Amino acid sequence: MFRIYPAVDIKGGRCVRLVRGDMEKERVFSDRPSEMAVRWQEEGASFIHVVDLDGAVQGRPVNLESIREILHRVRIPVQVGGGVRTLDDARRLLDMGAARVIMGTRALADPAFLRRAAEDLGEMLVVSLDMRGKRAAVGGWTRELERPLEELVEELASGGVTRVLYTDILRDGTLEGYAGHVPRELLGRGLGVIVAGGISTRQDIQRLKELSSLGVEGAVVGRALYEGRVSLPEILDLEEGNGR
Repeated sequence: MFRIYPAVDIKGGRCVRLVRGDMEKERVFSDRPSEMAVRWQEEGASFIHVVDLDGAVQGRPVNLESIREILHRVRIPVQVGGGVRTLDDARRLLDMGAARVIMGTRALADPAFLRRAAEDLGEMLVVSLDMRGKRAAVGGWTRELERPLEELVEELASGGVTRVLYTDILRDGTLEGYAGHVPRELLGRGLGVIVAGGISTRQDIQRLKELSSLGVEGAVVGRALYEGRVSLPEILDLEEGNGR
């Protein structure tokens, strides 16, 4: 099923949007992230995407109270990431009510851990591939791996991972629009691919949906929603099985 994921990014307990992941370039949209999550639910969202930005940099979940409040207040599924680097952290978020957990840094750096996480979490695991050009960025996007994308994807596909979040860092938060491609290495590998980064129009989402047969199963939309470039009710008909 193709889904649209409204994004709720948390920094310092507030809902913010960054530009290209730069922690110094933030715009605050709400002092209570849960209010934004509730808004997207009321406007018809079927799933919400939450990222603990402080956690991503510090290497452990930080904004747990804000995350807990979101999970308590909304009835729809929520996927949560940002600093999730141990199975204990992942299970804590799942026990709090998250439907999925997103892991990036350690999952990409430690193949043995990746296999354990995939076996233990199954469909509840999403592995984040955050690409700055041709390199994967980790540690809250503060450093890059030297390994090529093809090698990383092969490791994910053979390690039991079922779902990947692909982010184009250079477009994230810029409203520059979807770049027009998803790396060929990700397509047709049996991986469900959720795409993020720069998505700003209905046409961007439509073009991603056209790749559904190759594994693209969703789009994360953030700044475009917060700044009114698109409205959630007007794009939800692009979700498969939505009925709108």
